[in-house]
Amino acid sequence: MRETKDILTAWKNTRILKRMGTEYPSKSAGIEGAPRDFDYRQYLTEEEAKIVDDAVLRLKVDNVEHWVILTAFYLREVSCSKQARILGKQTSEITKILLAAECFIRGHIIELFSKVA
Repeated sequence: MRETKDILTAWKNTRILKRMGTEYPSKSAGIEGAPRDFDYRQYLTEEEAKIVDDAVLRLKVDNVEHWVILTAFYLREVSCSKQARILGKQTSEITKILLAAECFIRGHIIELFSKVA
């Protein structure tokens, strides 16, 4: 199974960013090795994104502070150090909270993702 960080980043790409139809590489796009103007970001299927949505909503119910830090980091791209400055905490504390939130998400999606794949 993919790493939790990769899954959450793909979830952000699926839910926040607009798809252009050029997200996937194409061999006929040009000369091999030349830079391509394609978007190679990872996306989730709609089923996978729904599983992550449900896990994130469970996190909100279970621990709002963890949910805020996770969604700020992944959906709004607010770094741990910036969140620490805003909240008046140490960066290491925010990083630990983010890790705990990622573990919570992992625990809720791992079994369901294996069924979808």
